[in-house]
Amino acid sequence: MSPSEGMDPLERHYRRLLRLLPADHRAARGEELLGLLLDLDAGRTRPSPRQAVGVVGLALRLRLPDAATLLFTAFLVAFSTELADTAYRIGTGAITIVLDSRYPIQDVTLALLVPALLRVAVAVAWILGARRATLLACAALLAWALAVDGLLRLDLVLLVGLAAAAALRWWPPRRRRAALLIAIPVAVLSWPLSAASGMDIGLGLLAVTAVVALLGALGGSGHPGGARDRPTSAPG
Repeated sequence: MSPSEGMDPLERHYRRLLRLLPADHRAARGEELLGLLLDLDAGRTRPSPRQAVGVVGLALRLRLPDAATLLFTAFLVAFSTELADTAYRIGTGAITIVLDSRYPIQDVTLALLVPALLRVAVAVAWILGARRATLLACAALLAWALAVDGLLRLDLVLLVGLAAAAALRWWPPRRRRAALLIAIPVAVLSWPLSAASGMDIGLGLLAVTAVVALLGALGGSGHPGGARDRPTSAPG
C-alpha cells in the first residue's frame, strides 16, 4: 500500500498543493503548515478556495526572490564573460580592434582584460555571497573606469542592481553556488558559439544568460538551501 492510500482526501489534496512550495521550506515547515490547513478546512474533502489561493500566493512569494536572484546572477555572469571572451580573441588574433588615439591604454588586450577580470571578480564574489569582496570588486571596477573613461552604461545598471539586490538580501543560495561558479567557464565557451551561429551581442547576451540560469537551476534542484530559510507563515 502506498503512503497516499492511508490518507483522507483532504490531506492528499493538500500534500499535492504544498508541492508548489520550495523544497527547503516544505521540509522545514511543511508538516506544520499541513496541520494548520487541515484544521482550518476540517470536515471538507477538498481544500477551500481561500486556503488554496493562500498556498499558491505563499509559493509565489517564496519562489520569486530566488528566481529573480538566479536571473540577475545569470545576466551578471553572461555580461562579465562577454568582455573576457573578446579580450581572449583579441589576444589570439581572432579579431582586431583599434583604439582611439586618445585612449590612455593602447594595448587593446590589456584595456579589455583588466575590466573583464574585474567584472568576473564581481560576479564570483556575488555568487559566493561575499559582501565585502563584492563591494571591493565594484569599487575597483569604478576606479578603473574613471581612470580610463571606460565605464559602460550597462555597468551602471548592474552596479545599481547589485546594490538593490544586496539591500534585499537576494544573494544566490548556497545550493546554487557551485553550479553558478561552474557556469562561468561554460559562459566563456558559449560566447564563441553564439558568435559562430550569427547572433549579435544582444541576442548572444540573452542566450548565454539562459544557459547560465539553466545550469544554476539544475544545480540547485533537490538540494535544500537552509542558509536562506525564512519563517513560513500560514497562507491567507
